[in-house]
Amino acid sequence: MKTEHGDFDLADLVIDLHHRLKNEKLEGDKMDFVYIDEVQDLTIKQIALFKYICRNIDEGFVFSGDTAQTIAQGIDFRFEDIRSLFYNDFILQSVSDESTGRKEKGLISEIFNLRQNFRTHAGVLKLAQSVIDLLCHFFRNSIDILKPETSLIYGEAPVLLEPGNEENAIVTIFGNSGNVDGKIVGFGAEQVILVRDDSARMEISDYIGKQALVLTIMECKGLEFQDVLLYNFFGSSPLRNQWRVVYEFMKKQDLLDSTISKSPSFSHAKHNILCSELKQLYVAITRTRQRLWICENIEELSKPMFDYWKRKCLVQVRKLDDSLAQAMQVASSPEEWKARGLKLYWETNYEMATMCFERAGDTISEKRAKAAGLKAAADRLRVSNPEMSCTVLREAAEIFDSIGRAESAAECFCDLGEYERAAGNIYMEKCGVSELKKAGECFSLAGFYERAAHVYAKGNYLQECLSVCTQGKFFDLGLQFIEYWKQLSTMDDCMAARSKDVDKIEKEFLERCALHYYELKDNRSMMKFVRAFHSMDLRRNFLKSLECLDELLLLEEESGNFVEAAEIAELRGDLLLEADLLGKARHFKEASLLILWYVFSKSLWAPNSRGWPLKLFTQKEELLSKAKLFAKKESDCLYEFVCTEVEVLSHEKANLFRLKQNFNASQCHKSLRGEILTVWKILDAHVHLNTSKYDWEDEVPVDLRKHSKEMISQNRVSLQTLVYFWNLWKENIVNIFYCLAGIETATFDDYMAYEAFCSNYFGVRRQLKSQNIIYIVLNPDANWLRQIDDRSSRRIGKLVYADARHFVSAARNHWRSELLSVGMKMLQTLDALHKFSTRNSLSVFCQSMSLLHIFEVAKFLKESKFLDCKYHDTRALESFIQLSTKYFVGIFPLDSRKSLAGNMIYLRRTELSRSLLEEVVHGNINGKLTYGQIGRVVMMWLGSGKPTEELYKKIEERFKDNSSWKTLVQNLSGNIMPESSEESPSSISDEAPRAISLICKFHKALENAYNANWRKENDYISPSCFLYLVDRLLILAFNLQGFFLTTKSSTVEWLIYQQWMANPAGSSATDFQSSLGSMYDFVVSIIQHFLYNRQDTEEWIKKSKINFKYYYPLLVTRLVSILCLVCVNSGRYFDILPQLLGRGNITSQLPKELCGVLQRMRKGNGVNVNANVLAEAFKRIGDPLVIVSLRINCANFFCPDAILVDMGVTQCREDIIRVLFPRNTKAPQGQMASAEVDMTNSCKKGISLNGKDGSNVLTVTSSNFAPMEDQNLNTNDQDLKINWGIFQEISDAVELVESRKDGNLMKFVSNASKMKEQVKRIRFFWLEVTMSARRVSDKKPCASEDGNLSAEANNVLEELEQLSSALDVSDPEHEKNLSSIGELSRRLQSRLPWIETAFSIPLVSHKDTNVSTVSDPQYHREADNSKSEEIGKSEEGNTKDLQATAASEGQTNAHNEAVGSSKGKRNKKSRKGKKGKGGRKR
Repeated sequence: MKTEHGDFDLADLVIDLHHRLKNEKLEGDKMDFVYIDEVQDLTIKQIALFKYICRNIDEGFVFSGDTAQTIAQGIDFRFEDIRSLFYNDFILQSVSDESTGRKEKGLISEIFNLRQNFRTHAGVLKLAQSVIDLLCHFFRNSIDILKPETSLIYGEAPVLLEPGNEENAIVTIFGNSGNVDGKIVGFGAEQVILVRDDSARMEISDYIGKQALVLTIMECKGLEFQDVLLYNFFGSSPLRNQWRVVYEFMKKQDLLDSTISKSPSFSHAKHNILCSELKQLYVAITRTRQRLWICENIEELSKPMFDYWKRKCLVQVRKLDDSLAQAMQVASSPEEWKARGLKLYWETNYEMATMCFERAGDTISEKRAKAAGLKAAADRLRVSNPEMSCTVLREAAEIFDSIGRAESAAECFCDLGEYERAAGNIYMEKCGVSELKKAGECFSLAGFYERAAHVYAKGNYLQECLSVCTQGKFFDLGLQFIEYWKQLSTMDDCMAARSKDVDKIEKEFLERCALHYYELKDNRSMMKFVRAFHSMDLRRNFLKSLECLDELLLLEEESGNFVEAAEIAELRGDLLLEADLLGKARHFKEASLLILWYVFSKSLWAPNSRGWPLKLFTQKEELLSKAKLFAKKESDCLYEFVCTEVEVLSHEKANLFRLKQNFNASQCHKSLRGEILTVWKILDAHVHLNTSKYDWEDEVPVDLRKHSKEMISQNRVSLQTLVYFWNLWKENIVNIFYCLAGIETATFDDYMAYEAFCSNYFGVRRQLKSQNIIYIVLNPDANWLRQIDDRSSRRIGKLVYADARHFVSAARNHWRSELLSVGMKMLQTLDALHKFSTRNSLSVFCQSMSLLHIFEVAKFLKESKFLDCKYHDTRALESFIQLSTKYFVGIFPLDSRKSLAGNMIYLRRTELSRSLLEEVVHGNINGKLTYGQIGRVVMMWLGSGKPTEELYKKIEERFKDNSSWKTLVQNLSGNIMPESSEESPSSISDEAPRAISLICKFHKALENAYNANWRKENDYISPSCFLYLVDRLLILAFNLQGFFLTTKSSTVEWLIYQQWMANPAGSSATDFQSSLGSMYDFVVSIIQHFLYNRQDTEEWIKKSKINFKYYYPLLVTRLVSILCLVCVNSGRYFDILPQLLGRGNITSQLPKELCGVLQRMRKGNGVNVNANVLAEAFKRIGDPLVIVSLRINCANFFCPDAILVDMGVTQCREDIIRVLFPRNTKAPQGQMASAEVDMTNSCKKGISLNGKDGSNVLTVTSSNFAPMEDQNLNTNDQDLKINWGIFQEISDAVELVESRKDGNLMKFVSNASKMKEQVKRIRFFWLEVTMSARRVSDKKPCASEDGNLSAEANNVLEELEQLSSALDVSDPEHEKNLSSIGELSRRLQSRLPWIETAFSIPLVSHKDTNVSTVSDPQYHREADNSKSEEIGKSEEGNTKDLQATAASEGQTNAHNEAVGSSKGKRNKKSRKGKKGKGGRKR
């Protein structure tokens, strides 16, 4: 109920005070000592409030009181309760409160009993003690047990009045008093009649009138009188006859005589009110100083207590008559009545006070007390009877006004709401200056704010004056008063002393005025008051608090604070205004960069724009010109940068050359934005260019970066440039994704440049707020922002605020879309290029390259962790991947000779090719396996190398239904050699049995496929695939011999598979002939079947969906070639060859070149087949013969048209590839140039390479196939120039960096890549020199000196490797490598004299030309002499010629018998030096 009506009582007030004082510091003075009297009238909670005003716990508190007088409602405690309260709430809390500085607990003093009474006499005290005895007996816990009080004052015993007749005692006493001589006769000012309550007082008021003071017991508490008449206390008691319980106590005290009937027993439940009655009785008794009369109307109710007192002889009983009544009445003087009236007035007993003042004849005081009583009555009636309350209050006001109590009268009128009358008629007219403040308050309450302001101003009440000006909206008036007071302070010392207060009051007023107009949205008027603020800081803080950034910006600009104004423009998100203001502040760099940012974002996110490409918008050109103007004022360097950025941000198409220049400039200026945008533009130019405009290259540039830049510089594009710039663009986008991931976790320090680019790109600003990253979107209409839900962002004006998580989500979605979109365009372009290359019958290399890159791009997009492709996107990517599998046809052509292109060999050795072939393998092991799938899988295995372990497991699992092929793949997996070929073949002791096992399993697998009913198979192995596998089987078999003959195409496949080192150690070919016989028989039978059964062969070809007319001649040629190789390698089947050559249907399909050579060698029924014949024949058909020497010393072999590979010397695959594909003297554009000794010569012992004049010359040529680790070398269009002075240059550069730690480090780093290229050239050249030297030293009988030479040469090679690695600027530790770089370069520089002397290489270095002569006739003469010596020795041995003769009679000679003896004239020619021995003239 109280809450509903907004009411509260005293308990609520106390609780609220405790709450406030506990949480807020108490203002005002603190007390050192507090004395609390009549403490029994307070509650425990009220007493606890005193702890807040006094901290003197030890001795600062004194509590005094009488618990027998606790008659107030709701209060009932003893002094022991106060002790407990004081200990818990005062002492303990002071110890825990750090502000008191108290560390020890205080002590509580004992309770002191004040026994000596100086107010009343012993008779009254004894009567009061009798009441205490009853309390102690019945209610022991409600009172403190104290010793009885004593008094030295004499007085008569209290009197029990017995009425003399039936009339009321009051009538008897006062009935005959009346007036004597115009004066009221009755009780005096020091006499009082005490009654229980107001009803009892009203009962007797008619009898006594104004003859006596009548108070209730509650009202008289705290007062004392000379005489007290206690009237009808027991008769008005709610206990009624329950007072008889007193007899129980009397009985226990042996005070009860036999005349008293049985007394009731005491019960707390029944007699609990007795405690309060006894305490009131005690209070009433103790109000007198001398005489106490107790008078009752009903004897029966008072009898128990009267009997109790009588038995204890504490009272006297007197019969009430006129004489006694006259004796009881004592007259008082006016002064005594006035004194009593004042006491009652201050006790707020206005009625009795009025009577006292009347008896005293004090009319003024009487009216004052009457008016106060009326005011108190009005307060009581305010809720229950408001109308009556107003009437009474107005009467009080009139009385106050009539007696000159203007303030009290004004208060009454204020309570009545008559403020104007109170202020104008009373405060202003009657109170004067002293009450101007109250007058102002009244005028303010009346709504007369202007008058109130003038009144306050008159009294110098500054704050109040400005407050009413604010209330009344008289702001200009307030400003006038402020100016007035400021002037006054210069003349008035008093006002000058208050200047600080004036400033504070003025500030508050001005803020209120400004706030008022702000709320009215009248910013113009608001600024009038804001400009009146004391300082610029106050103006800034105020306007910022209201987010009035426009007004603050204008104010700052007016004040010339352009930097501060720019900061405001930044808060507003107005980039252009911010740039203008920074320009005015002469911060030209920041201004130009901001304009570039604005143009960049605006070009992307113009209305209805989804981002890229850059677009034109209004003022774009004007803004870019302005950015250049600002930059020009800053510096030439900045101007150059801005000009580049302007071109980059242009929406107009630029030629590729210009774009390349912008790209280089952006890299120079370290502008990530410029790099990304120019790359994006170049990529767009590729995508939109017609495929017919592309250049087609048949070589893979070693330095793709340099090659691509050179192409672009010439406004030319190619497949390689397309892929290069796609990878550049993709790399940047991937880094952006990593950056976005870092933003989410606040760990993007490594991607700060990309975070800045993203902010520029999306037009956002990063802000740190409460340790959280917030992004402010400057363009709320940007399309990308739609991906952020409105509930996840906050819009303030034109700005949008989003947390890092939601910004990253939107940005990530956008870049996903861009990556997928550009990737799809890239795939479509690659697809178009592939179609173009196919349609125009470009080289297999060109067609394969496009397919490889289609696979690369599609695979990346499909498996990218950054993309979340939808179903149709995934399907599209899968279709592109499926398209790329046509690559299989390119690397396994029907015409094996097409695989001899060096560029195709390079492709097949790349990891990308392996990945694509693995993809094809995956596609061929799905569903039920067919022989066609099995053949293709094994073909790709053998044609690309060992698959991954995961893929191998899948293949093995899918081959489980065909045991022959499953066993084969298991054997293949176990026979794969490691990538490194450093290990010598002789160290592998168990290769022979493993090789035989593999051959047998391979043979069985092919037999399994061959014997299948191919006509019923839906997907049978194709003839080309089958012959490829047969060829690989034969290579494995040939590999078991000391040397063997094969074709170049077969050798290439052998090398790619990396099985070429699997030759047995310490065994001869004859050891395995019996094991291989059945295999050879199988191969020969297949060849015969293919050639003799044309119809079956044709059907098989067509079933394989191969063009018969195109493929059949190729098949016949391949079969005849294989048969020839089987004959010369096995020494058997010579009888079959002439049979085949005698068939016109077969020879008609052979190339004329091949057929002519073979027919020319026919002698009767036989064919003279030897190495020279095959070499000439195979050379004519474009697939040269290759002689591979595994263990046999082939130094004296002579076969001009064959390629000799000596595995005893050449043990790395790269060397063999150089033998198979010798270099041209000029490298293609963009191709790496390298120093190389002619590897054909180096691999053919005893075979020299002659110059035009017959001298041996070490040449410097370009490389078509450099090792993969050297592919980053720069290229030239001319013979290699080696700078031997590079070591000194590097050493000098390192010393410069170490001596001065300035820009030299950056310069060194920028040149490191060029230095590394030159070091790698020297390293590659040195590798060739040392290999040639090793071959020469192998021929010498004593190699100790050469061994030392070789060791030293190896040290040089190792140091070159270390220096090349240390110069790698991509290494984050490159700065720490400086000392190593310097040491290595100095060491290599010191070795140059040794190199020149030991190898007879004249080293000439010139800084202008960087020329080094690499020609050493002496070195070659020594090598030639060594070869001549070896040739002479070979004449004495069993030298054999590589030839074989076949007779039609069925010759079965062994293989070594088929090799005829060497002719002496050959050796003679060698000794004459007219022709190099065994080499192919090129």
